[in-house]
Amino acid sequence: MKPLEELEAFKVIMVDGEDITQALGKNIHTLSLAAVVDEELEPIPFQIDEYNEGGAIYFDGWDVPLLGAAEIFDPQDKLLFLYKDAGSRKTKAQRFDGKPVAELSVQGKDGVVRYVYLMESSRLRSDEQYVRYSSEEALVETDFYSLSYNLDNHINWKDLSISGYEGDDNPIDGLKFRMKTGVVGNLTTINLNNEHIIAQPAGERIGPIRATTQMDVTVWMFGLPMMQISMQVHHYPKSVIYDARIMMPETRRSMMQDSSVGISIDANNLLGATVRTASGPLEAGLVDGSIDEIEKNMVDAGVTEKAGRWIWISTKRNLDILTFFDYLGGTNEPLSLVYADDQDVVDLPERFPGQLPNVGYSIDNFPESGFFGFVFSFFFSNGYDGDPRLFTQQLRVLPDVVVNQI
Repeated sequence: MKPLEELEAFKVIMVDGEDITQALGKNIHTLSLAAVVDEELEPIPFQIDEYNEGGAIYFDGWDVPLLGAAEIFDPQDKLLFLYKDAGSRKTKAQRFDGKPVAELSVQGKDGVVRYVYLMESSRLRSDEQYVRYSSEEALVETDFYSLSYNLDNHINWKDLSISGYEGDDNPIDGLKFRMKTGVVGNLTTINLNNEHIIAQPAGERIGPIRATTQMDVTVWMFGLPMMQISMQVHHYPKSVIYDARIMMPETRRSMMQDSSVGISIDANNLLGATVRTASGPLEAGLVDGSIDEIEKNMVDAGVTEKAGRWIWISTKRNLDILTFFDYLGGTNEPLSLVYADDQDVVDLPERFPGQLPNVGYSIDNFPESGFFGFVFSFFFSNGYDGDPRLFTQQLRVLPDVVVNQI
């Protein structure tokens, strides 16, 4: 069977429990996945995640209740596996330990139909771990990247290394959160950064396809906790996703005015890199330590839902970074582009001076009250090919999955 292209191979296939009716009500620990590998039916990496009433991954002891029954495959649960692990259709002669429950066929861009098989009571499991996580070391490792966090505040990165990166230094200084707000009755504007936004892990869900950390995030102002944020950080083989959900009390929100929050990637000395955004222009901005006309136009074009809200950084050093921003629920506050191209400016806290570049998104208003949620995603590659207006769409389109009776 022809191998999948890189953009397709590491896509994570998620199948809702409600689509696999044959497995509903079964103990999730009795279920496993198999696929044809080298003409034999073999176990492949998979995981089943249970979800809470808020639509996020469930964590025992967190304040959002579980949907369904614990450790039972429910309609809201999700089965995860990598697209590249699906194989050819099994024959009657190919036997496997356990009882077949369902056949899942997967068909994507290339038109080839690939298959995986959901099994029950099989003793066989794959040893492959696409994502490896150590809570004691606050370290995530995949075959493509290694990311470690500050033990006292998981908002701050200690180190990021990328397999195959051809630069001399660490390519990314870290992820920057910035919050700016006025206070009613006070003429002073308050600026908060990573030192005021503290994230502590409250639980981990570790699997071979993704590792998810439930973060308890507190925003501190004047030495007092101003805001609590529920954040789940998902680590996949070639991407990291921050899922933030906030309930904004109306009384506390009424104290704030002209508020904004920024989330951006602060790159380290990527001179010669190019940057493009969904809103244009079509020409790429060049990272050279100063803002040129193209970069000014890029900032002026802003960030719009219609254009796609993606940012593409090509380091020219065997590493591309692609980011996306999405709102959750009914949130739809105005956005603008965070962009800096300056070799000398210092924006603490940071490990390396300079913003070469610092690029991301600014949420330029807060809702008056109620739910407020967003997802910030970034993907790594040794190089994306073609028109970004096309490959950014392809990256987020999953293949069709059909569940067949056996």
